[in-house]
Amino acid sequence: MRFFELTNILAVSSGRELPPETVITAITADSRQAGPGTVFVALKGACCDGHDYIEEAVGRGCLAVVAEARPSTRLGVPCFQVADTHLALGRLACAFYGYPAAAMKLIALTGTNGKTTTSWLLEGILKQAGYSPGIIGTVNYRYMRPDATEVVRPAPLTTPDPLLLQALLREMADGGVSHVVIEASSHALAQDRLAGIDFDVAVFTNLTRDHLDYHRDMEDYFAAKKKLFTCNMKPAATAVIVTGAGEAGGYGRRLAGEVELETVLEVGFAEDCRVRADDIRQGIDGMAWSLIIDKEQYPVRSSLTGHHNVLNMLAAAGAAHALSISGETIAAGLLAVGQVPGRLERVVLPGLDANRCPAVFVDYAHTPDGLANVLAAMKSMTSGRLICVFGCGGDRDAGKRASMGRIAAKMSDLVILTSDNPRTEDPEAILAQAAAGVRDGGKVERSLAEMFAGDKAQKGFCIIADRGPAIRQACALARPEDVVLIAGKGHEQYQILGREKIFFDDRMQAKNGLAAWTVRHLIAATRGRCIHGAGRPVRMLGAISTDTRTMQPGDVFLALKGDNYDGHAFVDQAVAGGAGALVVADKVQLAESLPPVIRVEDTLRALGDLAGYRRRLFGDEVTVIGLTGSSGKTTVKEMTAAICSRFYETGEPAPRAVLKTRGNFNNLIGLPLTLLRLGAEHRIAILEMGMNQPGEISRLTEIAAPDIGCINNIQEAHLQGLGTIDGVASAKGELFRGMDSECVLVVNYDDPLVVRQARHHKGRGMGYAVTPVGRRRKPEVRATRVTGLGETGNRITLHVGGWKKRFLLPAPGEHNVANGAAAAAIAHAAGIDPECIVAGLAGFSTIDKRMECVRVPGGLRVVNDSYNANPSSMAAALKTMATFCPGSRKIAALGDMLELGPGSGEAHRRIGRLAAELGYDLLAVTGEYRQYVVTGAREAGMAREQVMGFVDTVAMADWLYHLMISGRLGEDDWLLIKGSRGMRMERLLQELQNRFDPSRTGE
Repeated sequence: MRFFELTNILAVSSGRELPPETVITAITADSRQAGPGTVFVALKGACCDGHDYIEEAVGRGCLAVVAEARPSTRLGVPCFQVADTHLALGRLACAFYGYPAAAMKLIALTGTNGKTTTSWLLEGILKQAGYSPGIIGTVNYRYMRPDATEVVRPAPLTTPDPLLLQALLREMADGGVSHVVIEASSHALAQDRLAGIDFDVAVFTNLTRDHLDYHRDMEDYFAAKKKLFTCNMKPAATAVIVTGAGEAGGYGRRLAGEVELETVLEVGFAEDCRVRADDIRQGIDGMAWSLIIDKEQYPVRSSLTGHHNVLNMLAAAGAAHALSISGETIAAGLLAVGQVPGRLERVVLPGLDANRCPAVFVDYAHTPDGLANVLAAMKSMTSGRLICVFGCGGDRDAGKRASMGRIAAKMSDLVILTSDNPRTEDPEAILAQAAAGVRDGGKVERSLAEMFAGDKAQKGFCIIADRGPAIRQACALARPEDVVLIAGKGHEQYQILGREKIFFDDRMQAKNGLAAWTVRHLIAATRGRCIHGAGRPVRMLGAISTDTRTMQPGDVFLALKGDNYDGHAFVDQAVAGGAGALVVADKVQLAESLPPVIRVEDTLRALGDLAGYRRRLFGDEVTVIGLTGSSGKTTVKEMTAAICSRFYETGEPAPRAVLKTRGNFNNLIGLPLTLLRLGAEHRIAILEMGMNQPGEISRLTEIAAPDIGCINNIQEAHLQGLGTIDGVASAKGELFRGMDSECVLVVNYDDPLVVRQARHHKGRGMGYAVTPVGRRRKPEVRATRVTGLGETGNRITLHVGGWKKRFLLPAPGEHNVANGAAAAAIAHAAGIDPECIVAGLAGFSTIDKRMECVRVPGGLRVVNDSYNANPSSMAAALKTMATFCPGSRKIAALGDMLELGPGSGEAHRRIGRLAAELGYDLLAVTGEYRQYVVTGAREAGMAREQVMGFVDTVAMADWLYHLMISGRLGEDDWLLIKGSRGMRMERLLQELQNRFDPSRTGE
């Protein structure tokens, strides 16, 4: 865009000229974005006046200014004085982006309610007709590229400002979009954000009370809507107007009479409407009706429900008819549209039978008319009670709060008043205004218990200010025959408290409510029997707890029995702590004061059943990864989590989408406790599976029902319980054998034992490899050109199919290259793109007690790999640290490798030999098998004074401390600490730190 064009666009002269061909690089209404080559447009807004920032924009180097009044001071740049800078900005934006609207058909939708639903419906019809639509509206801005990839942009405003709007239109035009559907808000129309755009079709849905905090009154509100039809239409454009009875339809009739366009198409239920509906049959899951266009009839089916949605479909049909789309195509397009986000959107849990839970709907209804429409639709289809959860926004039209309260009270059986977006208002004050309307509507305030007390339940309302608990309680306590409507926020994924925007999603809260533990869920999960308290009012329970020390009031206490403990001994303590229910296997002394008691055969099995039940509730909404192996599985888990966390990152603060095993919670108790934390916010669960004997992995697989399973390696470990390496392989292989044929097996092609376990599975395999031998099997994921960089990590080239990239994996040791390849293969199986996989691996940080590099106060550098050990992992750690800092001294402080059975002595002797062969300067060992390590090291050439055996880590720490303070070990030297978990070798590091800092002793 050139300077000379400004005069033609604005139809005024600046009085100070620049060379005509001067290039304009940007248009802006924000003085902070002004700079060389920019034109600053001074807008008058509700909160500030851009004219006050003209000098700042000039100071930043802007090329020219557009204003409604010339500043009193001399600017030194051209200033175009116009009557309305909002109009000017729209026209400049159109010109700057090359008038993109000219290449497409444009449809505008305006009205108080129904714009978003209508846009979704019209999009479906346009796609059915073979067109490529783009949508600019409340939920998002979206379109489809010619290669069938969908482009979705966030929607900060229903109708964006002129600059963003024109940029979007330019992007859509260049992307092959044929038709653009724009939701035109009254604010946008009043502020001329659509200036310079003329529409082929404009749709008016309705007009009811809203936004009177912005508009003076309903007349002013109507005038803003009418502006679309008087200022932004092409000469041959069509106005599609929904008409009918009542306030909303009355404005439609009025508009139809006042619009001066050649074609005005009225749609509605009346006989004189050219597009109308007849023979409407509707239910909770959808509707069927007849679409009549100019007396031609077309059968329509839709998953939407409610008469207000029939009007929305008629509005979309009218717009499509104006675009010369056939009635058959319109009907097929309406059928193709499923749920519209946040518009009577049904919330379900995949694993919960619809007959066993209430019908829950989320809707954007935030006006009196909108709330009345959806409640009327739900009331006609409710066989039980209609429960309405709603609130009113702060800093918005306060006059509608009492009205919405009255409507909710009269049309619902139970009302739960809660917060919406309080913004800067006092939430309690907003709730009080709405509550006054609820009381006027005839509802009495009651407690939750009174409203949900089984046969004694009473109609009424209650106030729960915190929206999350309000929604969860309503969904958890409702009966299967009830309908729950959660109104006000719809698709929104935030709540505004004060001036802070926090993540919040009504649908997510509703799902967590449906999944919340109740006695009914406990019995279904465990197949147990309620031996006490079955007739009590339904109550939403807390988490499943096996420990009274951490149990919270309302939690379910499950009495586990072990070799050295019995949870049944703590039942009284659990009751005193406020347990909401008990799950027991043994008899307990029943008393009226006890909460509900569920009796099961085996509480350990019940714990797994509860976890499996919760996993099934969320079904395919979460991808579950089961991970086992002899060593490295925790690192693979953490690497996979790093990748997945990056993939599921959002621009806004949101709950973590990745659930993963914490610490060593990987057994028959730990894995269920991890899975029991699963919630609607999670998209992926990474579950580590450990075992000591046959059958354990099989049970864990039964509980977790993984979609993706990985055995990262099979090595000599747990031989005491499994006998031989073949026994280990068979036990680990229980993961693959327990998975369905639709699942994906992630297979380490470098490990023949893993390959053998995967051989007979009918599911899809995802192979990975690091070695030449493994790569000959043609894995989908592979690592090549591995360059060890000592403690820095490894530079590798990762291949995913035909894609490849070279990067630094910041985890030392060849074994971590294999771990990284396993994580990459798991992530690839989960549908994560290769670029994200590399970004996640490149950002990985070593984890506690696993090749964790620290420095003790005396200067010595330490590799803390004390989490666990078997012969393979011990060898990998020794080999890895041997590559660190050539020329430095290397010391290994090793503890026993446990559970190796009859071959323990020989396995320890081999480790001693390896340490000597790798050139370690000193070797310190402790444990029952320390003499075997000493013998092996000396056999391989280490001198007597280089190898020391110690009774415990305290004695070992004393020896190392004296070496350090005497100068024999310095800050350039390295110490490796490793041993099985039972050896607690991390205590050696703590002892060394304590010697240099005595104040730590009490920690």
